[in-house]
Amino acid sequence: MNATYLNRFAQIALAGMLFLASVPNAPAQQQTSPGSDDLKGTWIATVTQRDCQSGQPLGSPFQSLLTFAEGGTLTESAANPAFFPDERGPGHGVWSSRGGNLYSASSIAFITDNGALAMTQVITQTIVMSNDPDKYSAIKAVVQFFDPTGKLLRSGCATAVAQRFN
Repeated sequence: MNATYLNRFAQIALAGMLFLASVPNAPAQQQTSPGSDDLKGTWIATVTQRDCQSGQPLGSPFQSLLTFAEGGTLTESAANPAFFPDERGPGHGVWSSRGGNLYSASSIAFITDNGALAMTQVITQTIVMSNDPDKYSAIKAVVQFFDPTGKLLRSGCATAVAQRFN
């Protein structure tokens, strides 16, 4: 690895640690009984990009698959029409309970151009479980794009509704 990639990795790791430090102390996994508001599992989400100031929808919604694993890890794949399938890799990240039906999640994905790293996409979201344990809403997601040196290129906002994949 060259110094640029190591520097970017260090920046991403620091951002993840700062994110986790900002979440109130709670275990990475919440002990729940069957049928409760447990986030663990695979979800099909419908994502709507939004204007950060007005909240108005931007473009057509798209789908994303998210898997929240025991222990607080997250993997996701998005069918965002803004990227060709071979441009955006899967997202990897962390999630944690903030108590009750509230969760925080953060993930990172690589975006490539002709096989070379062009950008990273970092998504930080707040998730609220529904009274139905098979549904949730991402009430606020901040999406940031960074160049390979770690410079913020642009950011946006989104919301999502999700259904548990059974």
